[in-house]
Amino acid sequence: MRSTISIFLLVLFCCCCSWSSAKLFDDELRELTEFLRLQMRCGYSDRGVPILAPAQAAYREINTKTENFGCQGNFTELLVEGLDSFDFARLEWNNILHTIKFDINFAKLDVTSDNYKLDLLGRLFGADLSLWGDGEFALKLTNFRGVGSFVIRPNSLTSGVHIKSWKVDWSVGEVTSQTTGIMNSRMYTKFVNAFVKDYLELLINDNPTEISQFMEELIVPSVNEVLQYISWYEITAIILGLADGILPVEPIC
Repeated sequence: MRSTISIFLLVLFCCCCSWSSAKLFDDELRELTEFLRLQMRCGYSDRGVPILAPAQAAYREINTKTENFGCQGNFTELLVEGLDSFDFARLEWNNILHTIKFDINFAKLDVTSDNYKLDLLGRLFGADLSLWGDGEFALKLTNFRGVGSFVIRPNSLTSGVHIKSWKVDWSVGEVTSQTTGIMNSRMYTKFVNAFVKDYLELLINDNPTEISQFMEELIVPSVNEVLQYISWYEITAIILGLADGILPVEPIC
């Protein structure tokens, strides 16, 4: 199952490239964000994009590790709500360097799962932290923001394109957790749910390199899996306005 955030960025990329101007602000930006919001409720089957508002997955595995953070396990009946709560403060396409720069904020993201099984490893104030959980998962991120850029290049191994030079910093305003089943203990569950707010806020906001690496491992491979089927000629034609009918001009359900 492709990452829901990665699929969202694919929609962002396709729509961004449909404007030949270098920057999108004011009315054009508002029109773009409203188009994305509506299309996310419909999906885009021609590009393999499922419905994203809300996004659902019957089963999803996760296995990622950075220097100071690791997460391995799976989610059953995973639901992500709020991907359509975004706003852009910046969105630029450089047609010479083939670079997209953006500043995006999600007002709220609610991530829930009927059942999860996770092993977590982290580091806080120089000490190792190891936890496991098996129960119902409920996590809310308020004002989850990504600021940065990435480059699009032809893929020499396929007929498509791929992302490289991923440089995105992430931050969060507030974290809320109501997860159950932590260490199979009510005491641990109550403690961790109270603690996870400060821990995740500190982890995300004070470890930009680690979180950027984590999000890159989560997002980029899934996006590249889809982009390998989009040719460089097709992308160029869209950017230069030489092709009609590749992208919808209004939301389609």
